[in-house]
Amino acid sequence: MTQQANTIILEMTGADKDDIYDFRRGEGKIFRRIRSMIEQLKEQGEVDENAQPVIAIVQKKKDKKGLLD
Repeated sequence: MTQQANTIILEMTGADKDDIYDFRRGEGKIFRRIRSMIEQLKEQGEVDENAQPVIAIVQKKKDKKGLLD
């Protein structure tokens, strides 16, 4: 899959549910990392200054191990 010129895809791993909760409130380490990455892209001219990011949070589904998980 090729990335379009106006599309930014960032993959971040190692976040737990508390990190995601903080991010949804506009704080925490995920929020700071995403803000930093977008600022770097704007400074490098890869993204327009007025670009509005759209962020989707995806969590890996837990595998069921058996009858009494």
